[in-house]
Amino acid sequence: MFKKRKAQTTVEYILITLVMVVVFVVMHRALQWAVAKRFEQDGVVILKMYKADFSLK
Repeated sequence: MFKKRKAQTTVEYILITLVMVVVFVVMHRALQWAVAKRFEQDGVVILKMYKADFSLK
């Protein structure tokens, strides 16, 4: 009985670890995508500001 419970606990730990790794990877990729998109949008805003600033002179 004790060995069966120990094996079940081991399997549960492995499954939880796998789930946590998958969640971490998905969150990391989503954040990378969001940051890259935001960086691109803000870069366009900065370039437009410089263009407007230099065209006035």
